Amino acid sequence: MMLMLPGTSRTAVTTALSAAARNSPLISSLPQWTEAMNTPKSKSCIAMASAMALHFFGYEFARGSNIALFTSGTLGFGSASGSYYPLAMTLVSPVSMALLLAYGRQLDLGGPRRALRNTTFLCISMLALSGAAVAAMQYDAGLASVKCLSWTLAQLVVWISFVFQNSYVHLLYAQQWSFLGSICTPTQAGKYYGYIAGISSVSSMIAGASVSKVVGRTGLPGLLGIAAASLSCTCALADWAYSLSEKHGFGPEWERKSGQTNNDDDESRPTPSDSGKLQTRSNNSLISQIRNGISLFRRVPTLGALFLEGLTFQSLSTILNTCLVTQLKDAVPNDDNRAAWTGKFYASVNGLSTVFQFFILPSLSKYLEPKILWRLMPILPLICGGLQFLPKSVFPERLGMSSSSSALYLIAISFLTAKTIDYSLRNVLAEMAYMPLSFDARFKGKEIVAVFANRFGKSGMALILSGLHFSSGGRIGLSGMALFVTVGWLSSVVCLSNLIPSKKEAERLVAERNRSGNDYRESKKKQ
Repeated sequence: MMLMLPGTSRTAVTTALSAAARNSPLISSLPQWTEAMNTPKSKSCIAMASAMALHFFGYEFARGSNIALFTSGTLGFGSASGSYYPLAMTLVSPVSMALLLAYGRQLDLGGPRRALRNTTFLCISMLALSGAAVAAMQYDAGLASVKCLSWTLAQLVVWISFVFQNSYVHLLYAQQWSFLGSICTPTQAGKYYGYIAGISSVSSMIAGASVSKVVGRTGLPGLLGIAAASLSCTCALADWAYSLSEKHGFGPEWERKSGQTNNDDDESRPTPSDSGKLQTRSNNSLISQIRNGISLFRRVPTLGALFLEGLTFQSLSTILNTCLVTQLKDAVPNDDNRAAWTGKFYASVNGLSTVFQFFILPSLSKYLEPKILWRLMPILPLICGGLQFLPKSVFPERLGMSSSSSALYLIAISFLTAKTIDYSLRNVLAEMAYMPLSFDARFKGKEIVAVFANRFGKSGMALILSGLHFSSGGRIGLSGMALFVTVGWLSSVVCLSNLIPSKKEAERLVAERNRSGNDYRESKKKQ
């Protein structure tokens, strides 16, 4: 955790990073980037990457605020937050499913641009309303203490805000990445995806480091207001990116109109998206959308493998996150200090992710096939899981592992490792896996994986943890569970890597898809 290092260590790390930057592909390629930025496609890509960065910038403020509110002794659940946290995470899947169905309907009716715009508006509204409601209850203690069944009104508002905050992030950034995957080639993805993800990590790191200073001036409701304002800028930039792509004829809307929505090949490898025809769906009911989703996953086995990988990884993340929240409540009792600690933790995650994305990932992507990177990814979390499984007596007494603060940092290191790999490598590899797939697979199947699989992994594991918590009186062997789930994640990654095409094959598939889109645009011009 760089922000928590002593001054001399921080100086040494900064010097090392400066030396690495001078030899980085990022620095050496700056002249080429400057020349390429003048094209409409480059401007569109930069606009969407900036929109994504602002999205994650605001999300850090929303996350810090909601975690502090949820564990607050005045508005939230206080000492009982460790028991209610798994229950709250259990509700994330139904809310994510509702958002996914709403997105699917918007996509069918108006295309990807309208779907992104409307879902972003929804998230802006919810964040703004949550901030206003919390501010009102902080001002009027009588309003906050109004009983709603067994909870107070404040607890109900905090619960809704917390659940929604954990539901919307995948909905938006998956759409933003889908746009980038539609206008970039696999070669371009290998060169620039790490930098695009790195920009988001930098913005998240800045936001996370700023929470401790901003919360003192705006309060917890103000953090939610900042998140809503940041998301408003995200919406404007994303809409401009789509406007450029539609004007110059290179965006996903052309692919959708040309009929490249279905991939009817049953082979295990991704196939060109021009094999199918656009099927207008007049029935947008729940049953119809579920049936279409199942059919899509049967046609594209890669989606099923990505679904399983997301399920197992998010289960692991939930176990570690539950440990962290429980330990944090005991070690840092003050609400504002807890929000500041959370902000610094995620700033450290994003800082390490940034280093990896800018200085390490481009070189790895250049020399290693994506399937190899997938298989290397679970090794470090597996080692950390083994350390968590070890009894406290193994560690030297001078480390003081029996104290609450030392136990907090041990858990934080494990969670830090998992989240850093998630932000820096896993997300980028997943986006590259979607690139050769069809329009439906990238814009519908991907949302099912990003929204439902990831959140179902969290909610399902949270439900299991909640049941174990109440049945065992709060004594749960989370270390053993974390190691077991890590092994399951490793198995799912190996299965997925067998379906990932080589760089050369992926390039061919995307070239065929783009050629079909170009033929459609030319035919429309002649009409």
